[in-house]
Amino acid sequence: MKSLMNRYVKLLSFLPGICLIVACTGHQIKGYEINGSAPLPEFEGKMVYMKDVSSGQPVDSAEIIHGKFDFSDTVTIVSPVVKVLSIRASKSGLEYRLPVVIENGSIQAYISDVVCTGGTMLNERMQDFLMAVDEYSTACENKQTEQIKSGFADLLKKYIEINDDNAVGEYIRTAYRSSL
Repeated sequence: MKSLMNRYVKLLSFLPGICLIVACTGHQIKGYEINGSAPLPEFEGKMVYMKDVSSGQPVDSAEIIHGKFDFSDTVTIVSPVVKVLSIRASKSGLEYRLPVVIENGSIQAYISDVVCTGGTMLNERMQDFLMAVDEYSTACENKQTEQIKSGFADLLKKYIEINDDNAVGEYIRTAYRSSL
């Protein structure tokens, strides 16, 4: 019995070292990278602008080459923020816009006839919100204006409540202020 107890004591002395190794291998990515895809032929060679949400002013840009673009920064993000990725279409003059949460990690962005974001927790939440707005607008075809406004305000309030403690909730509050 005593030799069995000595084995456990010896094994326990290795446990802190094993925990430290495991903890170090699960480190958080420092900074962010956005791996973007913009596959429409009219986008080739154009610039994607990362814009400040409140001012609309560009803070960075990247050229679309072979339908791909990227942004990155190695500075650790302490407080995630939302920026808007924007591409101006030459044929229609429309601006394709995708809100993206700048947070630590590898972020995916897709800008085409549909836009989507993912890869990190808050970008998945942003995508959930964007999908809910899209589904709501599809379901509103035969509704009265007041019913549409009321339902949309309820949808916004729901997603603000779900994201009350993060940048997605703040983005919805700010970007859709007039609809609340």
